[in-house]
Parts: sequence; structure tokens; C-alpha cells
Amino acid sequence: MDNSVNNHVNKFEDNTVENLLKTSETQTWFEKWAAFLTQPPFYHGEKKQEIQSIISELCQSLEQGDSCLEFATLPPQLGELCHVIQGEEFAYKPLIWDAPYLYLQRYWALERHLAQRVVAMLKQQVEPVDLSAFRTLFEDPYQQQALAVGVNSAFAMITGGPGTGKTYILTRIVAVLKKIYPEMRIAMAAPTGKAAQRMQEALQSAFSDPKLIDAGLYHADFAQQQTQTLHRLLGMGNRQVPRFNSNNPLPYDVVVVDEASMLDLSLAKALFDAVQVPTRLILLGDANQLSSVDVGYVLADLHRVSALQPYQVRLVNSRRFSDDANIGRFARFINAEQVTGEKLTDQDWLQYIQPQQMTVDQEFNIVLAEGEAEQGLAKDWVGYYPLSSEPTKNEIKALYAVLARGYDDYIAALKHYQQGHINKQQLSEAFDRYRILVVMRYFDLGLDAVNQAMTLYVREKLNIVHEGEWFYGRPVMMVYNDYQLGLSNGDVGICIFDDKQPEQYTVYFPSLQKEVAAARLPQSIQTAFALTIHKSQGSEFRHTAVVLDDKAKELLSKELLYTAITRAKKMLSIYSSPSALKQSLQHQTQRKSGLVQQIQHLEKRA
Repeated sequence: MDNSVNNHVNKFEDNTVENLLKTSETQTWFEKWAAFLTQPPFYHGEKKQEIQSIISELCQSLEQGDSCLEFATLPPQLGELCHVIQGEEFAYKPLIWDAPYLYLQRYWALERHLAQRVVAMLKQQVEPVDLSAFRTLFEDPYQQQALAVGVNSAFAMITGGPGTGKTYILTRIVAVLKKIYPEMRIAMAAPTGKAAQRMQEALQSAFSDPKLIDAGLYHADFAQQQTQTLHRLLGMGNRQVPRFNSNNPLPYDVVVVDEASMLDLSLAKALFDAVQVPTRLILLGDANQLSSVDVGYVLADLHRVSALQPYQVRLVNSRRFSDDANIGRFARFINAEQVTGEKLTDQDWLQYIQPQQMTVDQEFNIVLAEGEAEQGLAKDWVGYYPLSSEPTKNEIKALYAVLARGYDDYIAALKHYQQGHINKQQLSEAFDRYRILVVMRYFDLGLDAVNQAMTLYVREKLNIVHEGEWFYGRPVMMVYNDYQLGLSNGDVGICIFDDKQPEQYTVYFPSLQKEVAAARLPQSIQTAFALTIHKSQGSEFRHTAVVLDDKAKELLSKELLYTAITRAKKMLSIYSSPSALKQSLQHQTQRKSGLVQQIQHLEKRA
């Protein structure tokens, strides 16, 4: 499972592109699978074409993240291929009908197994702790509630938007547990390497909070507390088989998983399998972010289970964004319950957020109305650069130039580093002040083209004329876990000259405080001036530039837009046509899943 997160992101984006280009590769796979299931020994009837159509539709839904299809009644022609769930009886057939949902057998089994583990966890009891002595830790009632759930439950879900204090409350939960149980073993993980690194940085900062120390809750173990990818925690290797499972559970008292919105059905099943009594499980995440790139939307499904309501807390008060901060208002606007579907348009957004309109001069500098920049940056800044639905070559050239100007500070930092005026960490901080986020990898506004344009700009500004993929200042991102190199999927590094061998390139990974020779890194490593929005999850940047492409219409959604804009801490630039922005505001991902139903049925029988 080392490569699974990256491969699933690419597969999700690539399949969407295949559909847009109307190629037949994906359809051929569906057709072959459907044809295989409609021959002996699976099927002996004469309605092959009708059945193949249904199976193809089911396979296509899996590619979009659904675990099943919904029907009012079971299509009668599927009888020979399908087992109907009635009570506890089960027969191995290619298809499963668990009314009103039709599954491939594998995905029904994954949901059923996960549902069984969730119900079993609800039965797990922990000794209650009197928390009256810790009430002064929080003024926020939601955080007080989260502390109670996190300490006094075997299972807890703590969710909230950016800046609502998920990591802050987690450190308090851990501190209180360590105060009561000093020998408690705690594991902390996230689905990707980048998310795990962000978690590590946030935790170390929160653990050193003077308020925590003054309250007598600091523990020596906090200095050594490490985070890791969920795949590494579960012991998953190239064979994608977890070393830790129901028969060999994780050797911890508490397991914490951040960015839980990224959990797909298969990974969630493996996690819950490995967490056995008496281990506790705490999930952190933002249920409004993008769903997992593979089948399932586990965190959102768990939120809908009535029996889990006592074990979940949603934090609502943001410390990052003030009530009148534009980025925070934009995030709330996207998810406002009182505004639905067709009523939400680009004109509504323009009126409610009133972003600062950006134009470009002949030198490709952003031009704002007088005083707009200074006034906006006092709190935060949201700018809007309208694009054509089908940009001309000149428009695309102008856009590349505008996006590239965001890296001028980084280019200056690269020059200062060469002159010895700043260190490696300061160089990486300069790079992380700005990032470009795109929807997918292809076309003029996609990842490959934008990264190529940024590469040409930086090389020109640094007077780099030699050929070759590696160059001074090239930012790169790992796309899978490489345990031999000690690098994880999502790790970002900067190419610099080796201190001992100046003619050689080395790549500095700031989050790991380590360097790796460029020649040792895989050819699949990606240039990282721009990231896809999917791969940006778990990251934060002072200034985030979001490019929405009309060609990626099938990928645009509220969740995608929300995830993109909440990567910004102070400045947000939106580059989009009105039609792409409207599609992003109106379309909400609604995945088909029977997980809630399965949990409810099992919970009633328990």
C-alpha cells in the first residue's frame, strides 16, 4: 500500500480525463469484466447484454468513489449472479444485493467488516475520569466537550474547519491522559507523509505551549512523540498486506489519526481491524474537505450514524480566521446550509465575499484598485482574476506570468542562500509562503504545464542555462513512501548544491532536517511549484493561488474548492472562469454507500 495514496489520486484524475476525452480504455476494462462475469460458471442465461450494462455501470461508480449502486428493487435478470442478504446467511457470488444497494462482493464485505468493527468499538468501555480539575484549560464549550469525549471514550471523532483547534485540543487530551496514565503508549498517524509532517510540526508547537506547562500537564514523552504515515503504522509494504490486524493488533493504548477525511473504505477497514480492545481510537479531520480518492467516504458516513453522535464533536470557532476575515467567510459560504445547489452562483460569491478584482499590466504585474492591497492584508486578502472558458494562447501566457510572480520572493531567497545570507530552513520557509494549486495534471491549466512554465521562469531569473531535469532551486515532491531513503509520500524538498561537493546536487527535506543526493531519488519524483488540490491536503501556505479549469468540469465541486481555499492562511488568489467557479459552487459530491445502513442494522441486532 506504499504507493496507494498517490496512485489512487492519479487514477481518479486520469479516469476523469479519459471520460472527458471520450477514450475507451476505462470502458474496455468495464466491458471485459462484465463479459467475464456473464459466462459459465457464473451465468448461464441469455440476458448477457442487460447484465453487462448493469455491471459496467457498477464498475464506473466504483471509479467515482461509490461503493454500490442504489435500486428500488433488485433487477430480476441478476438473480443467478447475485446473493440476496437475508439475516446472517451469506453465499459467495460476484454480486451482493443488500436492499436497496447492489455491490460487487468485495466492497460489500469491506463495508460489513468495517461496520462490525465500529459496532464492537461502541461496546468498549473505559474507566471514566473526573475532568473538573481541567475545566480551566478551555473557554470554548466545544473544546471542553471534545476533551470529555476524547478522554472518557474508547472512540472519538473530533472535526472542524481550519483553525478551529483540532490539534490544540488533541494535545490537551493526550496531556490529560498522560497525567492520569503516565505509561500510556500513544501512536499518531495520518494517511499521507505530508499530513503526518504537518501534524508533527503542529503537535510540537502545541506541546510546548506555556499554558500546558503551567497547568502541570507537560510530560517528558512529548519531546519524543513522533507521527508517521498510516501505512507505516499498520506495517503495510509492497504486498499491501498490513502486518498489524485483528490477530496481531497495534501495541498502543491510544491511536490518533489526523486528516481522517482521506480515509477510504479499504484503509479504514485495515485501521479498525488493527485497533482492538483495550486500544482507543481518535479520528481528527474536516468532514467538508475532499473525500478519499478511492472508494468510500468513511468520515462523512460515520458522522451520519445516530449511535455515534455521543462520540463526535464538531469544533466551530476558528482561531485562524476572524469572523470578518474573507478566507474564513468564503469557506463558510461554500458550506452554508441555508444556501443550496442551484441558488449558489459565482454572482452570489462576488456579492458576498467581494473579492478584489485583479487585472494585469504590460509587465504582467497584478494591478489592484488604490489601497485595496493594504486594506485587505490587514485581515486577509482574496483576489479574483477572471479567465475565459477557453483561454487563448495570449491569456494563458499572461496567466503563467502572473502565477510565476508569486515565486519572486523564493527566487530572491535562493540568491541569498547562495551568498550565505540565510540558512536552509529559511530558504524552505520562503518557498512555503506561496503555492499554486490546480485541478488535474493535463491541459494548459494542469499540473504538468504549470510546473513547466514555473520551471522556465525560475531558471531564467537564476540564469540557469544548462540542460537537465535537476537544477538549483527545483522543488520536488515524493509520490510514494521509500523506507530505504526514509522519505514518505508527500515529502517536499528543495534542490541545492552539496556543501561538500558543490558540483553535485542534493535535495534538502526541511520537515525531516535531512539531505538526499539528487541522483538517489526516483525518476518519478515530481516538480512541486504547483500541486493538484487533492495532493495539497494537509498543507498550509501564506499565499495560495487556485486555478480552476473548465476542462476539469467533472472534477469541480464544493469539496474541491473548499479544500483549495482553506490551504491559504493570509492570501488567496482565485484564477477561474465564471462557469468553472459556478460549477465548483453548485456541485456537491454525494457518494453512494451502504456503510451507515450496515452499522445501523448491526447495532440494532447487538
